[in-house]
Amino acid sequence: MNSNLEDGQVETVVARYQEFITKNGGEVTTADRWGRRRLAYPIRKKNAGFYVQLLHKSPTDIVSKLEQTFKLDEEVIRHLTVAVDKNMLKARAGIKKRRRQRVSKSDQADLGTAMVEKEREER
Repeated sequence: MNSNLEDGQVETVVARYQEFITKNGGEVTTADRWGRRRLAYPIRKKNAGFYVQLLHKSPTDIVSKLEQTFKLDEEVIRHLTVAVDKNMLKARAGIKKRRRQRVSKSDQADLGTAMVEKEREER
């Protein structure tokens, strides 16, 4: 999206597209706001943009309507639609699970280190 938009305006645009998806029979699973970032190359004489990733489950006919709406919206600089199959969703869930396990292991390691330091202080 256009990086010149205020935070409130960005939220309004994101909410508008979430509502569009739900009204047309879809379901928004996540809406990740990545924030303002420099573009890899200028688009419409703009060097920065506000990145938002909307993941949704919806009927296939919504995609063409959504893309047409993106094209007509001056606040949207660039958009990309990607269809994800079930295997990709399973792989993504597995990655998230492994990350959570790594975090819990590192938390346990931190806890163990803290206990060792506490025992040293008590001596």
